[in-house]
Amino acid sequence: MKKFLLLTLTIVASGFSANVFAQASDATVTKVTITFNTHNDNKDHDTQLNVSIKTKVNLFLSKDIATGNNLGGDMEFVDPSTHSFDLVLRSDNIKVSDLQLPIIDIDVQPNGNDRWIFDYVVQLTFSDGNTYSSKSQGVILDQDNKHYEGVFSN
Repeated sequence: MKKFLLLTLTIVASGFSANVFAQASDATVTKVTITFNTHNDNKDHDTQLNVSIKTKVNLFLSKDIATGNNLGGDMEFVDPSTHSFDLVLRSDNIKVSDLQLPIIDIDVQPNGNDRWIFDYVVQLTFSDGNTYSSKSQGVILDQDNKHYEGVFSN
């Protein structure tokens, strides 16, 4: 009983929706999709985009859930536009119970100057058919601020 209570407190503290953890404990992640909604400033065609979804294992370690490297290739994300990408799962056995504190990392490598303003939605799909989405708005990355890290939230 104490273990369940601790898990519940972790979920609430992380902002991760408790309804995800109400699923069967043996449900696994089958798909991770990220959608970018560009607004107010585009992403240049020669700016490389990398995404990583991970979960905290403990204070010092994290475990990769899914990754995407050079998303969009040589494509400009014009203002306004929407682009969705399926990320590569790092394992085919990532259980709901493994998702203690999901984190998203978004990195850009501009070729010169480039400022990109966007919102994103990450959707996790589980083997039992349930889905969970997390979103953030107004992210700004550029040649001086190349890294964004966010915790999953409703």
